[in-house]
Amino acid sequence: MGSWRDVAAAVAQRREQPAPLPPVAETFGLPDHLAASLRALEYMPAPRKIEQADRWRGIVRDALGVARDGWAANAIALGWSAGDLFGIGPRDDWEFSGLAVWLRGRSIALLDQQRAIVADGDRRAAFTRGGMGHGTHPTVSPVLLWEFGR
Repeated sequence: MGSWRDVAAAVAQRREQPAPLPPVAETFGLPDHLAASLRALEYMPAPRKIEQADRWRGIVRDALGVARDGWAANAIALGWSAGDLFGIGPRDDWEFSGLAVWLRGRSIALLDQQRAIVADGDRRAAFTRGGMGHGTHPTVSPVLLWEFGR
């Protein structure tokens, strides 16, 4: 059984062009291709060769929640990329994970150009875009969740 990073690395190596997706009615205020990819993600089964496959549904729920609640559209307007929101890095040495992977069911309370603040009961935590674990390494392109496939 492989790790999330093993699967992301395998996808990054083969980087196939995904089949075009049909337009969707609910775009979440996002470009059509991004909204269609998120809608496809909603129906994808968990990737086969992955540890912690039980977390997949939670990550998908968080990704769709970020979109449905308007946070993704706001983030894109503020300069965030799809990778910042929905990506995971293929290399352990950089430990990149996007906001949706990092959330783990927590609710976003505030989002600006650089960070998202989440509420977890009485506690707060911050996801810093470009920060430790959420960076943009010049040689690492994050793999988007809907590229994982089966």
